[in-house]
Amino acid sequence: MFWFILLLLLVGAGFYFYQKMMSIEREIRAEQEVEMASDTMAQEPVVVENVGSEMVATVVEKKEETSAGGTEPARVEEKVLAEIAKQPGIKQTELYTIFSAENKKQLQRVLKEMADNGQLKREKEGSSYLLFPG
Repeated sequence: MFWFILLLLLVGAGFYFYQKMMSIEREIRAEQEVEMASDTMAQEPVVVENVGSEMVATVVEKKEETSAGGTEPARVEEKVLAEIAKQPGIKQTELYTIFSAENKKQLQRVLKEMADNGQLKREKEGSSYLLFPG
């Protein structure tokens, strides 16, 4: 009788830990989907919610910021060009602090593409670049 109760306890504990591991695996997969979605959707914010026993990732629409007059550029490229026009010779690393809301890797990619397209000039200085209007 004692062995039977011990066997039931072991089976119950095994089932409990199996369910716990499955829920952890679902959470990890949901986080991976969020990372993949945010990488492929131009860094749009994603909210993860617990719906029942599953994690659900939802993309939140990003509203463009404009000033009261509505004259501020809406796109990152236009904002970068406006900042470089205000401060010719600004270091690329200084732009990271100015555009701290943007993803650094995305900003680096945008700056490289703009330099390749001739929209701006990049001059190497130390471990950074000086940026000038193109």
